This record gives sequence, structure tokens and C-alpha cells, in this order.
Amino acid sequence: MAKDCYLTLTVRNLPPGTTKQDVCNHINARFQNARPEVGPVVKDPNGQTFCTTVTVRQDTEDKCKILLRDLNLRKIFPLYPTTDMRESELNVSDEFIGVTTLAEHDNPLFDLYFVHGLGGHAFKSWSTSADTASPRIWLRDLFPDDIKARPVNRDNPNGPKLAGRFSTIGYRASSVGSNSAIMTIEKAAENLLNMLRTDRPEGSSRPVYFACHSLGGIVTCQAMIHALRHRSDENGGYHRHRDTLYQNDECLVKGIFFFGTPFEGSKLADNASLMLKFLNKNSPLLDSLKAKSNELADIVARFNQLRSHPHTNIPILIAYEGLPIYGKTYVTKPDSASSSFKAHTMEINGDHRTMVKFSKSDVSYREVAEEMIRLIQNTLTVSNMPPPVSPKTRLQDAFQPKLPSRSSTFSSIRTMPPPYPGFALPFSQHRKLQPGEPSPPASERASPVSDTRSLTMLAETQSYDDPAPAIPVAYDDNPLTIPLVRHINLSTPVVPVKYSDIIPALKPGKRELKSPFSQLGQFDTVFLLDDTGSMGETEGDDKPRSKWDDLIESLQWTADLVCRYNKNGIDVHFFIDEAKDEFGIRKAQRLLDLLSNEVAPDELGGGTYIADRLYTILTEHLVKFEKWKQGLTRGRGPSRVEKPKKLNLIVITDGAADDMEEVEDVIVETAKKLDELQAPVHQLGIQFLQIGKDDDAARWLAKLDDALKEKHNIRDIVDTRPWNRPTENDKSLKDRLKQILLGAISRAIDDERAC
Repeated sequence: MAKDCYLTLTVRNLPPGTTKQDVCNHINARFQNARPEVGPVVKDPNGQTFCTTVTVRQDTEDKCKILLRDLNLRKIFPLYPTTDMRESELNVSDEFIGVTTLAEHDNPLFDLYFVHGLGGHAFKSWSTSADTASPRIWLRDLFPDDIKARPVNRDNPNGPKLAGRFSTIGYRASSVGSNSAIMTIEKAAENLLNMLRTDRPEGSSRPVYFACHSLGGIVTCQAMIHALRHRSDENGGYHRHRDTLYQNDECLVKGIFFFGTPFEGSKLADNASLMLKFLNKNSPLLDSLKAKSNELADIVARFNQLRSHPHTNIPILIAYEGLPIYGKTYVTKPDSASSSFKAHTMEINGDHRTMVKFSKSDVSYREVAEEMIRLIQNTLTVSNMPPPVSPKTRLQDAFQPKLPSRSSTFSSIRTMPPPYPGFALPFSQHRKLQPGEPSPPASERASPVSDTRSLTMLAETQSYDDPAPAIPVAYDDNPLTIPLVRHINLSTPVVPVKYSDIIPALKPGKRELKSPFSQLGQFDTVFLLDDTGSMGETEGDDKPRSKWDDLIESLQWTADLVCRYNKNGIDVHFFIDEAKDEFGIRKAQRLLDLLSNEVAPDELGGGTYIADRLYTILTEHLVKFEKWKQGLTRGRGPSRVEKPKKLNLIVITDGAADDMEEVEDVIVETAKKLDELQAPVHQLGIQFLQIGKDDDAARWLAKLDDALKEKHNIRDIVDTRPWNRPTENDKSLKDRLKQILLGAISRAIDDERAC
């Protein structure tokens, strides 16, 4: 049976009112078995017509080419045109040269352009293989949907949502062929600027981001040098491009994502250049990419100087390939990918070619998407946001809260903390007052504070010999609206321990050496949290608090300590609501806000299933460690792969899992794999923290801690502890926190029995 062939086309000059169904019908009426898959219909840069992308299927590649030729210049007649333009001749191509918008949200706040590399293609470089199935391209099929549900401001989950325009930039960048002998980085950069100038409306102040693969990163750097240089340095006529990326004394380029860009060149380019010379051919682009190229070094130095200037200040993210191409050679080594830039770097589980071809199931896609969204959130300014909701509307929402529902958990539209027992707090403690709004009665007001310090900073200045005061929200006339945040009540007396006993205060010129918590900096701490329905329940009629309250209280202390010692922050995963997983949280208050306003126990109920989430987190760590270990055993010096930090996984749950056997299997197989890899004793630890007093859960967790090691003859990687609020426990708060945070990664502490 012949293999199907797939071809993706750009279809331009569509009349206003044309729908995806119109395009699909147009193709099906003329070709049998084409099975067109039509992408979003978006505006052309001219603003008068529309365009889309279409993937068609035929029996052979030749038939695909025939279909392309027959479609080009054919007239289309949309069923419901919205203007006098009722028909038009289509412009159809498979080259993707120039700017092609793949997706666009309503009222976009930014433009994101994707620039391919040497020998690349604006669609094929970023899409999955078309060998066996219709290709998928993440910048059209995945990323726009993932980003539109996220808030512009991470601290305001109910505020305006991100909206963007996602486009590819295609240019001729082959190392062979008629065009290769004259194409240089300089010319490619000029072409890119001309395309941007044509694509963006004159005077547009919409922020711009670039995502660049391989050579595309060098071309983009050169384009930025030309467009953003100071006016006194202008030459070569590039001043006409300045207004495209610089408006009202503000640089519009807010971030660049580099994927496998060889800032220090590549030895593969050396070899390829020699081969072309043997064939009496020339490629200036390849010559520019040689290792230690002077031209390349100049471009990198100038761009680094430019992006560091106060008037431009362009944040960047650098990703490098984790696998050699064809299993043999790295096109871009990590040191060449990061060069001399001071920037966040990350490894992608793919070779130089596949590192930008993501599918929905790729772990690397989730990591890349999260980092890109985070940078966009950090750099969009208030001026780019839609108008704020009026104070009247906010007051109405506050006094008429919506009940929590499963759908609201996913869409982040909750306007009040979930109404579980213990949450009935005075309105004044939930939000700032709006201008002109009367203050609540004195009986409802807590003592005002003048700043919003972290829990760590606040606690360092207080003694816990007396009951701790509540942390109130300040009353002022600040017109800035803020999201509703649950009041964290610390008024219940705790064990009389000073916070300085937990974390010794630093003396001028001295390093912190005494605290046992300092070893947290050697680990990636990951929290896996139980958000099943039972967490919304209370235990006993005399207890007004839910188990979800207790979970938040446990994190109030533990997360703050981890954030203090781990500069990478913490990752948070949930049993059910994976869409709310968050990575690299550096402030404990952000985690408390997440649990108060965005995530709630699943009201649909159901069982407690842990194994799948546990498997995913542990396997990801094992894969990273194994790749690093393999690099060491090659006998060629240090591993190219960065050594992963050790893992401290803390699972907080209230009950015995409904998949107990599967959970035990995951733990046993993980321990066996660690032994197989001869990993250090505490390369990985799992702490189960029990919320509530379920006896069956306590017995099962004790089995994980004590019995698995003996039964299966494996290393001990599990510790279990009850939370049992500090006020109800005889141990000091310091000892309790030490057991919870270090019990799974310290043999001495693991051997201590929980009360």
C-alpha cells in the first residue's frame, strides 16, 4: 500500500467572511481524497484580505505538487462574504517565504515571530514529521491555546488574559543552490527587517518577541543591531527600520528565545564549508558559522552590548540540544549555545533538528512553553493591557461570589476564595479598598501594615513567645487594583520558638553555616499536592477547618523555607488539576495565592490516584540523571549534559491511595533504577506528609516508609510524617519542619520516628 504524502500550503488573498469550511469545501470540490486540514483564518498584513494554512493529502508527492499548481490563482467564492469583495484569486504556495501568521487572538497584546535556521523552512523546521501523519506545528496548534488562558499578571489570576499574534518568518537560507553564494547574515538580517516593516502597521507600539532556531538566532541578533542602534551610529540606510521596533523612546522588543543558536560557531560548519570548496561552491552563511568565526564573535558582542543597554534591555532565554544529531555529533554544544551571555539556559530532550519539533506529549514542550509564558508575563507592561474592570464591578463580584466549580478551576475565573469552613473572614481582610470606598467598621479592621513582606521577612522580625498577629491588608488610597487574596490567619498560638532559632540571623560579613535547612539548596524541591474532593472535608464537628486549610498552613512554613535556600524556587504539581501545575515559584506567597484563588479540592469527588503523577515526576528526574551519567562514561572528559540537582519530592495527601499497588511499584522500580545507575544515596527522596488523622492512610504510609526496603531489598527513598498542626504537637516547630523537609533526603532524620 502506497504511503500517503502530506503538503502544507499558505493560502492568501481570501475575501473577508471566508471561513475554514469555505476553504475546505473549495478544495474538496476540486480534488478527491485531499482531506484538507485548515488552520485559523487570520488577517493578511494589508488588512483587506485574509490568509490561512492548509495541509492536504495525496497518494504521491507529484500529485501534491499538481494540487498546488491547480489551486494557485483559482477563484474562491465564500458562502457569506462580509464586504463587496465576493470572490478573489487565491495565492497558494508551499515556500512560506516572508511573514505567515498562523494564529491570532482577539485584541492581541504582542507579536511573536518564529525565525528558522540554515537550510530550514518556516513551517517544516517547527512542525512534526509528515512522513506518516499530517504534520502538527506547536506554534499554531498548541502554544496559542496554552497562552490565552494565562493572566498577563501572574499575581492577578482573575485579571486580563494574555493574547498574541503568532507568525513565522521565512527567508532563503540554503547552503547550496543559486542563492547561497550571495546570501550573507547581513542580507538575511536586512530581509528580516523588511518583512517586519511590511507586516507591522505603521506606528504600531505592540511589543515584539522572537523565537529563533540555529542560524535564525544570529540573523535576528544582526537585525536587532541594525534596527536598534543609536541614531548617531546609523549607516547603511537602516534608520528606516528603527521605528518598527522602537516607539516613544521605548524598545518594543521585549524578549528573544534562542533554540540551539551557535553563538560560538559549530565544527560541522567547518566540515561542510570544506566540502563545498571541494565542489567549487561557496556559502558565506556557512563560513559565518564556522567555529570561532570573527564575524560571529563581532555580532554576538555587539548584540550583547545592545541588549544590556538601559534603553533596550532585551531579556533572553537560551535552550540547547540534549542529544547528538543522528546519535553522533552535537551541532551546537552547550558552551556555544550560551556563549558569554548572562541568561537563563535550559536543555531540550532532542537533537539540533528535533529540539523545536514539539508534540503535546513532549515533556520538553511543557518546560519551554512555561518559560516562554513566564518571560512574556514578566515583560508586558500595564500600557499593553485592556482597561481595568471598574471598582463597582469588583465590589459586586466580591459581595456576590460564584460558587466553586470544576470549570472555574480550569478557567481561573473565580472571584472569591472557595467557601470552605474557616474561610468566613471579614471583607476587609480579603482585598484593598477602592478609591472613594468607605472603610469597614473598626471591629472588622486588623492593624494596618505599610508593606507586603514575605512570610520569611515578617517572621524574622517577630518573636513567637506570644501569639502571632494576623497579617492584614493595608488600607490606603492607592488606586492600583489587586486580585483577591485569602487572608492567612496566624493568630492561633504556635509552639514558642523564635524564627531566628529556625534560620539563624546573618551577621554582617558572615555566611550562614548553622542551619540544617541550608542543604535544601542542593536539591530541586517539588511539591505534589492532593486536590481531590476529600481535602475539602473537615474532621470532627468541633473543627471548623478543612483539610485544605491544613494543607495551606503546612505550605505556609515549608514553602517559605525552601524558597529561601533554593534560588531556582519550587515546582508544584496537583493530583487532578494538572493545568494548574506551576514551575520555578520563588516566593511562598505566590504558592499561597495559587491555592487560595486558583485551585480548590475537586468537587466531583472520585478516588485518590497518585501513581501516574508520581511516575512522571520521578521518571523525568531519572532520565536527566541517566543522560548525565552516560556522558561521564564515554571517557572523553566531563559530560556535556549539566548534572541535575538531587530531587526532594514532597507529597501532601490526606488518605490512602486508591492505586496503592501501582504507587508501591513506582517507588520500587525507581529505587531499583537508582541502584542500577549507582546513584548517590540521597540522589532522590520522597516525603509523604499526611494531612488529617485517617488511620488507614497512616498505616499505608508507614508501610511505604518501613516495609518496601526489606521486602524488595532496595534502598530507602521514602519517609512519611503526619502534619498534626504545630500547636498540637510536643515538638518544636523547628524539629517538625526539619523532619518534613529533610526526612526523605537525610538518613539521620529519616531514622527519627514521627510522634
